[in-house]
Amino acid sequence: MMYLFYAFIATVSSILGGLLPLYTRAKDIKHQYLIGFASGVLISTALFEMLPEAVSEIGAERFALPLALGFFSLYLVEKAVMIHACTETECDIHNAGWVGMIGLGFESLLDGIAIAAGYVVNPVLGLVIGFAVIVHEFPVGFSTSVIMRYSGYSVEQSLLALVLTSVPTVIGALIFPVFPPYLFGPVLAFTAGTFIYIGASDLLPEAHRTVNWTVVSMVLAGAVLTPLIGWVFSL
Repeated sequence: MMYLFYAFIATVSSILGGLLPLYTRAKDIKHQYLIGFASGVLISTALFEMLPEAVSEIGAERFALPLALGFFSLYLVEKAVMIHACTETECDIHNAGWVGMIGLGFESLLDGIAIAAGYVVNPVLGLVIGFAVIVHEFPVGFSTSVIMRYSGYSVEQSLLALVLTSVPTVIGALIFPVFPPYLFGPVLAFTAGTFIYIGASDLLPEAHRTVNWTVVSMVLAGAVLTPLIGWVFSL
């Protein structure tokens, strides 16, 4: 089952990204370019690969609801986590610590489900989604470690958080076979909504903390690369 392999590589990518700020001086390096590239890949994968497959599976009149549910469910989870972490004082996500890891773990779980759903519908789609998740998980792992360290946690605690938020990608791929086939299309539309939310609401604003043409170019490069990979492997 190749989708398990893709999910495993995504987990490794997240862990490797998280190790950099813990054991090197990479935390001092601007990573907006990688984040911009990842945002372009995620949004493009949702729009050009996942949604067309979802429409072909469930019809043009039925994909909008699971798409919206995916977008807003991730929004609610993320904001609920932040509100719970910040009930006493004003703060941002960088101070959320362990509570903030709940949202990251949920995102990783959905990533694994998306990889498996895409692969079952079309192996090329599974490959493209796997690539998008792998690219996305590297800066997610990086951010996880930075958040934990900025929140005052030790290196060991940060490592534990990194593993706990990365492994759910494999868990998502493992549990997907329990989904009945008629849910494959809705699952693709749902996870496309989560990809759009992560790419447009989380990654793009972070990337554009430094606004220059290099960031814009990296976003567009990621957006172009995804359909290009799908086209090459479908030949």
